[in-house]
Amino acid sequence: MEEENENTSKKAIKMKRNKLSILLIGFYAGLCVISDLAVKYYFKDKKKVETANLTEILIIFKIPYMIKPLYGLLLDFFPIFGYKKKSYLFICFIVNILSWYIFIISNDRHMLFSIICLLFVNISLSFSTVIGSAIQVDLSKMYENEKSNIGEKTSQLMSEYFIIKSVGTLLPSYFKGFLIEKYTNDIIFYISGLISLFILISGFILVEEKIPENSDNKNKKEISNTLLDKEKEGGKSEENKTTQILNLIKNRNIILLLSLIFILEASPFCVSPLFYYETNFLNLNPQDLSYVDFLSQIAIIIVIYIYKNLCFKYNFKAITFFVRIFQFGLFFLIYLLITRITQKYINDFYLVMITMSLHEGFNSLGRLPYSLLAIQFSPLNLEATTYSLCTFSSYLGNIFADYIDYFLAVYFKISHYNFENLGILVIVENIINLIPLFYTLALPNRFFFKNKENLPETSGKELITLEDKKKIENANKNKN
Repeated sequence: MEEENENTSKKAIKMKRNKLSILLIGFYAGLCVISDLAVKYYFKDKKKVETANLTEILIIFKIPYMIKPLYGLLLDFFPIFGYKKKSYLFICFIVNILSWYIFIISNDRHMLFSIICLLFVNISLSFSTVIGSAIQVDLSKMYENEKSNIGEKTSQLMSEYFIIKSVGTLLPSYFKGFLIEKYTNDIIFYISGLISLFILISGFILVEEKIPENSDNKNKKEISNTLLDKEKEGGKSEENKTTQILNLIKNRNIILLLSLIFILEASPFCVSPLFYYETNFLNLNPQDLSYVDFLSQIAIIIVIYIYKNLCFKYNFKAITFFVRIFQFGLFFLIYLLITRITQKYINDFYLVMITMSLHEGFNSLGRLPYSLLAIQFSPLNLEATTYSLCTFSSYLGNIFADYIDYFLAVYFKISHYNFENLGILVIVENIINLIPLFYTLALPNRFFFKNKENLPETSGKELITLEDKKKIENANKNKN
């Protein structure tokens, strides 16, 4: 009895420490935006990068987020020193702090060297967030083993993660403009490197059992027997899991979801041209831009709260239609900003603040329904794979949108101080952004509703969805 109580106590401590580890990773991910503005100013002012070229550089920095499925494979199949997560957290810390240090001491060298350093910074950041997701999955399994309400507790954990990440984002969003004006970019880059200490602390806090070496025949036999036992209990062998993944990729609803995410994220928003226009033409200073980012983050939090309490009840297709129509009108605010027709009635800074915060808020509202669809279509034991595919599709769409920005900026000859055709660019991109609206309307209504037709189609053994699992659990409780 005492031994059982001791094991229960150890498990409770493990769950608390691992939850704290996740929250530290989320807070770190939010704090990392402190260097975003400084990096843009570094390439704009120090390296004299043109508008289109800055877009190309930002595309490169998104590549590490596209290959998140690769990070997941490394975590699952290539443990280091017997640990799947702790070792990689320490590696992420070392890579991050070394990359920032090398970038600072050599940022006067060739621009390619600077890009490579910042690329490794983004690799360590994206990898650490994948580790955080993996820890969340482990915690969800622990909730399931103790027969608690897995859905409620997992949802609560995700909410706490996004809240702490938003808090971490709010703080640097408010102060990063002040830091750029008062200090050099190098000071901000040093601070960014020190922030990675949160990864190191998270690694020390994380409780993870060491994987024993399986070099002798006895261990191999035990592992083989364990796999056979799991197969008898309804588990999946590695070969069967491969079949599951193939069935998941071939599933019609998953294909529709991934294509929809890609098309929605492939909508351009002239990010780099507007940055140059705001700083070089409207003469907004870094502090002004930090206020814009701060208000945008508040808008995102408000939208999440509204969606959680109101919008989730509505058809996802209706939400997407509303968001796209609103964003279509929002582009005319940007056009008014460029033509400066409303200059007599509203200050340029306030118009930028209103426009960008509304854009970020409604952009988040458009993404939220598809996170729920990903959960709905996710088969049991393949949740991480489904989310990795959605993340890949999302960043692939982002890169496609950036390339549209790049080619249009080159075609309309937008540069540091030439914004003559920026208004035409905005109109063209606004028309392009209507394409996802027509694609969404073309999708069948049953795709957006929770019914049996939405469940993943399989060949051979069935893929059990989370929704099906809950129904089975409820049925068993009623029997008892």
